[in-house]
This record gives sequence, C-alpha cells and structure tokens, in this order.
Amino acid sequence: MITFPAKTARIVPVLLLLALCVVLTFQTLIPLSLGEDKQPDPPGRIEVLFLGSENLFNHDPPTRFRVLREALGPKAINITYASSVEALTKENLAQYDVLLIFANLYKLDVQTQGRALLDFARNGGGCVLLHCAAACFRDSDFPEYVDLLGAQFKSHGKGVFRARIVNEEHPVMKGWKGFECWDETYEHKRHGKDRIILQKRDDEPWTWVKTYGKGRVFYTASGHDHRCWDLPEYHDLIHRAIRWTARDDKVGWLSPRHLPTLRYRPAAAPKDPENPVGPLNQIQNPLAPPESLKLAQIPPGFEIALFAAEPDVVNPIAMNWDHRGRLWVVEAFDYPHKVGSENPRDRIKILEDRDHDGIADMVTVFTEGLNICTGVLPVPGGAIATDGTDMVLLKDSDGDDQADGRQVLWSGIGLRDTHACVSNLRHGFDGWIYATVGYSGIDVTVRGKRHQTSQAVFRFLPDGSDFEIIQNTSNNTWGLGFTEEGDLIGSTANGNASWYLSIPNRYFELVGRKGQKVARADKPEDLAPITSDYFQNSPKGKHSSAAGHAVYTSRRFPESWWNQRVLVCEPPMHLVSAPRISQVDDRFRTTGFEHNLYASADAWSAPVAAEVGPDGAVWIADWYNPICNHNPYRDHFEKGAGNALRSDDRDREHGRIYRIYPRGTPNDDYPDLRTEKSAREALRHPNLFWRLTAQRVLARTLDPRALEAASREASSPRVRFHLMAAAAHQDIDATQAAAIAYRLGLGASGNKRQLQPPIVHLPTETIELNLKRTSDTQRSPMDRKAAALRLVEAAPDPRLGKDLLQLVLSDPSLDQSNHLADAIRLAIIRHPEGFLRALLEKKQKENLGELLGRIVENTLQRIEQHPEVISSGLRVFALQSDSALATNIIKATTAPRSPPLNESLSPSALRGETVYLACVACHQPDGKGLPGAFPPLAGSERLLGPADIPTRIILKGLQGPLRAGAKHYDGMMPGHEDLLTDRQIADVLNYTRTVWGNKATETTTEAVASVRSATMKRTSPWTEPELRRQPIPPK
Repeated sequence: MITFPAKTARIVPVLLLLALCVVLTFQTLIPLSLGEDKQPDPPGRIEVLFLGSENLFNHDPPTRFRVLREALGPKAINITYASSVEALTKENLAQYDVLLIFANLYKLDVQTQGRALLDFARNGGGCVLLHCAAACFRDSDFPEYVDLLGAQFKSHGKGVFRARIVNEEHPVMKGWKGFECWDETYEHKRHGKDRIILQKRDDEPWTWVKTYGKGRVFYTASGHDHRCWDLPEYHDLIHRAIRWTARDDKVGWLSPRHLPTLRYRPAAAPKDPENPVGPLNQIQNPLAPPESLKLAQIPPGFEIALFAAEPDVVNPIAMNWDHRGRLWVVEAFDYPHKVGSENPRDRIKILEDRDHDGIADMVTVFTEGLNICTGVLPVPGGAIATDGTDMVLLKDSDGDDQADGRQVLWSGIGLRDTHACVSNLRHGFDGWIYATVGYSGIDVTVRGKRHQTSQAVFRFLPDGSDFEIIQNTSNNTWGLGFTEEGDLIGSTANGNASWYLSIPNRYFELVGRKGQKVARADKPEDLAPITSDYFQNSPKGKHSSAAGHAVYTSRRFPESWWNQRVLVCEPPMHLVSAPRISQVDDRFRTTGFEHNLYASADAWSAPVAAEVGPDGAVWIADWYNPICNHNPYRDHFEKGAGNALRSDDRDREHGRIYRIYPRGTPNDDYPDLRTEKSAREALRHPNLFWRLTAQRVLARTLDPRALEAASREASSPRVRFHLMAAAAHQDIDATQAAAIAYRLGLGASGNKRQLQPPIVHLPTETIELNLKRTSDTQRSPMDRKAAALRLVEAAPDPRLGKDLLQLVLSDPSLDQSNHLADAIRLAIIRHPEGFLRALLEKKQKENLGELLGRIVENTLQRIEQHPEVISSGLRVFALQSDSALATNIIKATTAPRSPPLNESLSPSALRGETVYLACVACHQPDGKGLPGAFPPLAGSERLLGPADIPTRIILKGLQGPLRAGAKHYDGMMPGHEDLLTDRQIADVLNYTRTVWGNKATETTTEAVASVRSATMKRTSPWTEPELRRQPIPPK
C-alpha cells in the first residue's frame, strides 16, 4: 500500500504552491484559489461581451467573434458571445468590463435594454463599436445610442483603401501603422461634436473615441468582412481599443507583459512536408500550474482552483467519486501503445482533501499494474475498472483503500485502437452500470449470450451477471451523461457531439428489426478556442475529439445552468464547451457550442474529462500533454501499437485537476450516508450525485415494498422519483426510469397533471394500463413512449391492434414526436393481428399516410419472416378481400423465408465480420457510409470489382476526392497495412463483398500477400485516378 500525505511528502509541489501564492500578490488572470479563503480579487483578464447577431450582409458576427477570440485570448482578453439584445440587462452587463458590438440588430426595448446599455457606459463600462454597430437600433426611437456612438450610418460604397491616421499620439493609435484592405466606404450622419477623430477616409471621419459619462467609447467603420477581420493589424486595433476603453492606463489589468513567455522546441516527429509550420512541427514547453492558468478563460463571475498537480496526479484520463465524496483518478501511462504489456503501468489513485481547504492533501495508490485503463467507478467494497480486454472488480476486502483482489466481470474489450475502447463508466438510475465503446468494439459473452458491437452505449449489472447493448452510435464514443430525470445522453468524438437515447435496440430485436442509432441532438457548430495553437483532425473547427457529456446537475452554479448545460471536452483545442441542452417533445436539442466553461491558450492544456463533483463545482481532468491527438492521419508519421501516432513528445510527467465554481459560493454539503435516515434525507440534496448515491444505498438496504411505501408518503416529486427508481432497482432501464420522472411532472415535458398510482412499473402492470398511458395525449411524450415500449415487451395480444390503429389515425402529435411514433410502430408490429384485421375491415382505399404506410410495410415484413405471428383466421379473412392490403398479407404468409445472414457466410467472411469492427466507424454497420465523407460499401463498384483494388485501398489507404455512384466524397481512409494481417484483410473483404446485398467472389490470403509485396514501396494513399490506371493481375 502506497499512501502519503501530499503536503508533507513532496518538495517541488510545495515550492510550486509558494510560488503560486507570490503570484497571487500581483496580477493574476482570473481568481485562482488555493482553497476557500476569500481574498480581495486582484485585477485579472479583461472581460468583453461581444454582442453579435445572425450572419447578414457578409458581416458574419459568429465567425468574427471566433477570429477575435483566437487572436486576443493569448493576450489576456476574455471574450464571451451573445447573439441577441436579451443580453442587454443590468445584471448581465455588470459581469463585463467592455461591451463590443458588431451586429445587425435594429430593434431593442429602449426602456429596459437601451437603458441598461447606456447605464453601463455612464457608469464606467467600455464600449467598442465596430462597423455595422453604426446602423444598430435604428428602427427604435433611441437617439441616445447615436449620441453614445458619435454618429449613425448613412450609406456606403466599396473599394480598397487605407484610412489616414490623423491623431498619432492618442494611446489607441500610438505606434500603430494602420493597414490597407478592401472594405465598405461608410458615410455617416448625425455626427457628434464631442469626438476625438483618430482616422479619416478622405474627409470622412473613420475612427474616433469619446467619453460617455464615466465610460469610454471607441468606434471604427472598418470591418465589413474577412478581408479586414483576418488582418493582424485589425486585431491589434481592436486590442488597443479594448484596453483603452477598459481604462488600462488607470486599472492594472493583466497584460501580455505579465503573461508567461511561451518557449518552443522542435517536435520529435518529422516535419509535415505539406505543412512545415504548425503545431505538429514545434512543441511548446510546459508551464507550472499558476503560469498555465494565466492563459485560461472561465465565465465571468467564476473562479478556478487547482486541486492537484504533478507528481500527485499524472496523465489523468478518467475520474469519479465514492460515497464519501473522495476523488478516484485513473492515471494512464500505457496509453496509447502498450497494449498487453508485460509490465503494465496504469494505476488508480484516491485523492482526498482532509482539511477542506480545496487542495488534495492525501494521495493513496489504490491499485497499479493495469493496462489501458480508461475508466473507474467506485462501488461498495472496491471499484470497477477496465484492465486490458477485461472489465474487472477490484476488491478492497479489508477497507484499507488498497485493492487486494481482482475479479473479471466479463471480457471482450477491443484494443485495436486504444482511443476507441470502453470508457465513461457511470451508475444509472436503474441500478445498472453504463458505459460507451468506440470502433475498437466489444465481443462479450455473458451467461452464454454473445454481445458483439462497436460504437455503442451499453450497460451491465455490477456483478457482471447480465449485459445489454443499448443503442449504437455513429463514431468513436467517449461521452456519457444523465439528466436529472434519468435521460441518457452522450457524445461521439467527431461528427456528433451531442446525442440522446431514443429507443433501446432490444425493442427492435423483439420484432425482428435492426435497432436505430442514437438520435442526434446537435447540429455541427463551430467551437471557440482562445488560441490558434492547436491541431485537429476532421471536422475542422468543430468537435473532432469530443470527450464527456456530463450535465450540470447541482445548484451551485447560476439557475441557467441547472440541468440545462452539458460539458463536452475538446482536448486538442484546449477547451471544455458548455452548450445548452433543451427538450422539445420527445427530442433533445443542444446548441451554443461557442460557450465554454474553460478554455486555455496553453498548448499543453488538454481537458479530457469534466464532471460535476460532490461539492457542486465542475472538476476538470487536464491531461496536460502536448500530444493529445491519437492519430493526426499524416502519412509521414509513424504509427505504433494501438493505431496511434508514435512520438517521443507524448508526456508522462504532468497532469492537473481543477475545480470551477461561482466566486464566493460555498461547497455543497457532504451528507453521511451510513444510516437509512441520513440516506433518505440525502434524497433532498440539491446535487444529483448525492441523491443518486443515496438511492443506491437505499436500494441495497430496503426491500422494494418498503421503498414503494416510502414513495407514497413522500411529498417531494424528486424524493418520490428516487424512491420509486430504487424500488425498481435493476428491473427497469433508462427509458423506463426517466418515464417515472415524467409521470411525476419532472422535466421540461413532464406530465402537466397529477397522475394516480401506479407510477413505477410493477410486475402486475397490465396491457390495458400501458395502452391507456400510450393513448393519453395529456401525458408527456416520453411517458407515452415508455408505455408503448412496455407493449412491445408484452406477449402478442390480438386485442391491441385495433386500439393502436385508432391511435395512429387520431393523434396528430405523432407527426412531431418521432420516437413516440416509432415506439407505437414497434408495438403494432409486435401485435399485428388486431391491427391488420381492423385495417381490412376499414376497407381504406385512400393513401395510408407516411406513418401508417410504414407500419403496414414493416408489419408485412415481420409476417414474411414469421408467418406464425398471425392466425389462420386472419389469412382466411384476407382471402375474402380483394384489397391490395389483403393481397400483400397473403403474399407475405407464402413468401420463402431467407436464411439468417451469418448462416450463409463462409468461415472467412464470418471471421471478417469481427475484423469489420475496425471499419464500421466510417462505413457504418449497414455499409452505407457517411454522406459527404465516406462512401458506401453496399453496392460499391470499387469493392465488388476485382479484389486487387480494394486490397490496395486497405493496405495503403485512399485519399479523396472520389466519386461513388452519383455522389462525391472528400474524406481520407488511412492505410491498415501495419494493423491487419493478410488473412484479416482477406477475411474482411470476403465479409463486405457478401453482405448488404453484395455478391462477389472471395479472395485469398495468398492474393493479399501478393498485392502487399507489389505495393511495398508505396508510402502514400491511393487516389481514384491512380486506381483506375492500375493493371489487373492475371487470375
């Protein structure tokens, strides 16, 4: 057992902290707390509110905001974006030092929003007004704004010109040389007389400053589009304007001269010949925590505290807390190359703050010698963690905080690509443990049942006795979270930064259908880093390495965060985005990815996990590593084991844990959960972490009847929810757990009227009860969906179909509730008898409509595969009808049944199904690819032609642009010659060439070896024209 008090056993960190205290006596970037002792805040970074709007007339304020943020972030300027005049409130503006306006906003409420703007300026706030700001609010009676700005837009021409500096001695202009570029040639009207003109275009005043009450105002007409906004000289002008309006001559703001000097060294990896200058070719040197934090931005009014740093924590990849509120951290030394190492080095530590000053003062090594450990979850008597290909229970039988036993719960974690394996271990509301997996996949057998997939969210029982693949995702998946109502949400690394569980796979499987992917909550949005020193894979500028998807589920943050903001890390861009998540009917929508909780201009900062801690703060695990990209997909780089870039710049000496919270707020209480009484009281806690922990304690100590009785006595809907979920412990899933919350009126789409018991699912629930819930349009669509899924679980009942048909015909809300409609569709497929009979009786000849037509089509498909699901009586009834539906029913019952897919596959193709897990991220499980990026394999002429061509592609890769069918694609497939053997390539080709309707002859291991030998000297991916020119080898 290795246990040491951190404050007494280390010398370097002590000196580090002393240095930190010295720094705090001067100027810091943001309030940096070493605990909760409150000191007067020294001046920090300047806070700027950028008021923008939609992109009109090529102004594109969102893009200009991002350009400016990257340019000025490293210069101690914090910039926050707002897109509407609703940001103009006294309370909101009080958080900022400068208001910058670059927008097409023509109206506002003069008495409230207008007054707030003017009062902000009068009371000393700075105003930086750019270009189209001169036309703002002109449709409102607001002459005071014209007075504030100093003029108003009149008209414009366009051209290339250089505005003339006429006041070189003003602080904004001193030493600034100006610039020439294309811009609109603004002319103004209603000129004020109290301005100091700094620039003119010909005789037209172009740039000026003035005072307004105690505030300072800057305006320039420059800045129509990117031709101006992309100039460093323009960034410099705005930087000067911000500092002048923030009274930099009177207030000691943190300035560039106070920031750490960033020093660089040549990168260990070879230079990219196509990009000789950039983050991959030079490496910034690391910074001490206090220096690094000078380069960070957090929201106005928030504080950041260092909880732990190297050597107490190194390479933190995942974290969680136990029932005492102690932090458990995974240190990942083996990532990314040491797969199956004979000397595994990953370890799990417990970090405690025993004197409650906000710093870890006891660090205990719980276990070491793990391999590619990517998650830890404390449980009674130890912790569950990943260890190589195993999910293990690490037992602490004597309670000394040291693992003394190891039990394999299940095996089958794929490690082909070590950043695409299992992650995000979480306790669910249903008593199961949830996790995600990327395209390395899992192949798990539990109680004789095989579970094989890649890119998915799954759950398992804590004792390993059951396992379920819940739903598949679209790409490498490294984010998972729950709302306070139990809704399951998450993120994939690239292409889908926010998704939610719609309908678990098993409900589709009950009716012989393939499950859907998780539902998309986001639209691809650009992020807002505060530096340009980052490297991303595709998609550029957006989440390409999204990690985590925790919801803010405490009450320490402002109310606008409560159950409404999610935390998604983007390590390569050094930030944690905090977009807003909202619920609309049975869907979720996530927007506002330009808002960050944390962003850094330190190129080493790499936040990989952001979670809501037991204290109500958000805790961030900063990998702190200059190489956080798993694989930058550049041909001149060497790949190692784990399909990862091999680089000596990968660091194994640094790591930080931060806490972020609103300034001046106390920690959430830490309840004692050792008694039933205290656990029940904790169900009222404002922090979901403690409520969910208390729920599990009660589920272990009380029987379901006692919990149900307690729930009936509870007055708080939240308390009732957790008691009911505890009563159904391990007998429900996430969908059904969330339905309990909605039945109690919780959540945005909760039921709007009080419902009578039973609220929670009981074994005695009847089909009639769930049919009633499904049909009740006054209920939440989430509640109705869960009830419909209960009908899918029920044994086929001919009575149900008629009622479900009537529901489909009479409920127009199904057009807006896609997932509810899908659940009802599955219920009808499960109970086809009464549905088809009622439809035949209706003799409906007109168009069935999209939903009903789809239900009929899917029901007939089910009958075709399993004719026994309908009675002989229904067949006779159909024979007596001349309708098209009757004809199709008869055809379905007499159609030859096709064999299951893998019964017709060769042994090689069956092996290839497992190899295909390496391909599924791009080409998808159904072989249909990703639109615009990766072409389909189903029906691919390139795949189904001579096997030589796809063999070459697998070995060396393929670079777009290319054409498949009538569509164009511009993605890049990396070569797999170092990852796959000749036999594996032959197997995966034989699989993909014989599924999804593909029919092509098989290839052999020897044929692959021949192609490998012939192309051995090639070092770059193929292009489509090259492949067309390649000779076809003789048979």
